Amino acid sequence: MSFSIEAGETLGLVGESGCGKSTVGKTVLRLLDPTAGRVILNGEDITKVPRESLREQRRQMQIVFQDPYSSLNPRMPSGRIVGEPLEN
Repeated sequence: MSFSIEAGETLGLVGESGCGKSTVGKTVLRLLDPTAGRVILNGEDITKVPRESLREQRRQMQIVFQDPYSSLNPRMPSGRIVGEPLEN
């Protein structure tokens, strides 16, 4: 799989259950280590960066899993949820 997301763009992954959407998202965020390939963020291959050093890169990314009740904080206004990754 190959895709490029420019600054200000959003990517949505759509597909049948079990096709790998969540796995792709977790791999891009480095919640899972890829078995092959690269994840390039701002010109840097973050698969080579130690996990403990990824905090700053993760501030530029967000993933929303299929179950919004377990993914989204029901006590937080939706504008805050959407705007949070845009801060800093």
